[in-house]
Amino acid sequence: MSINKKRRSTGRVTLADVAQLAGVGSMTVSRALRTPEQVSDKLREKIEEAVSQLGYLPNQAASSLASASSNTIAMIVPSLSESGCAEMFAGLQKVLQPAGYQIMLAESQHRIEREEKLLETLLSYNLAAAILLSVEHSTNVRQWLDNLAIPVLEIGALTDSPIDMNIGIDYVEAMFQLTQTVVAKGYQNIGMLCANQEQWIFQQHLQGWRKAMLRAHMSPHRVINAAEPACFSTGAQQLPEFLLAWPEIDALVCVSDDLACGALYECQRRRIKVPDDLAVVGFGNADVSKVCQPPLTTIAIPHKEIGIRAAQALLARINDEEWEEVTIASSLCKRDSC
Repeated sequence: MSINKKRRSTGRVTLADVAQLAGVGSMTVSRALRTPEQVSDKLREKIEEAVSQLGYLPNQAASSLASASSNTIAMIVPSLSESGCAEMFAGLQKVLQPAGYQIMLAESQHRIEREEKLLETLLSYNLAAAILLSVEHSTNVRQWLDNLAIPVLEIGALTDSPIDMNIGIDYVEAMFQLTQTVVAKGYQNIGMLCANQEQWIFQQHLQGWRKAMLRAHMSPHRVINAAEPACFSTGAQQLPEFLLAWPEIDALVCVSDDLACGALYECQRRRIKVPDDLAVVGFGNADVSKVCQPPLTTIAIPHKEIGIRAAQALLARINDEEWEEVTIASSLCKRDSC
């Protein structure tokens, strides 16, 4: 018996193609793939051989819609390069994958309207849950997710108005702690360098910064929010802007370690001594913060732990078990840059 490997109409090998090659019915093939223990070893081997020969891949969307339960979880992130995204995803996978769940990952590119279109597509699957690495959404997205009968997890940062589940760190408290540390060192003219990031994270950073500065009776007005990404080159480019606007500055609080390291490199180029002439602190405890010169004082965010704890809570929720809504603590890393 011969059969073309691919149909001209769709280019996709179907369940019927496998059944034809194996000489059995489509229902038998479906049963062998879904519950192999329900068919004989000889028949299962015959079907597996046909699947291998044709290169058949199951249509997961159709399988999901046909099933009362699903093992698919959708996750939308602003950017795959977002700070901590890879670590949180690894933490989620560590718990969810052994439990039989697969994560479909999509990138909104920091655009609310794109998140809406992605979610509209992903909701056509019979999802077990939805995970969002953001707390800022369109009205449509909030309405859709409010009406879903599945768990919805906002992960990474805390919000006052979660859609459903919310597990992460308190960015306001973390930035307050970092700024307060700089103030306690005796610096009087402190600036804050921000860059292109999620608006809600920027607002939380700004709130923590203002809280610490006003509590110390200092002005919180020395802030630059660059439109460029939070990277080394942005930090290096923005330091001269700070020095031009506020030549009296003696400490710089950066919202990411990459920004802070860029500022450090520019300090070295200009022969500005850190921390004697200018203290520089970062945020995130990236690997580079430990090896730059001088090593950065920064805030450590346990991204992988956030992913693990969030996945444990989500798994419990999916299984109708009790789950704990926790706030993950950040920690201060005191080093030589401040």
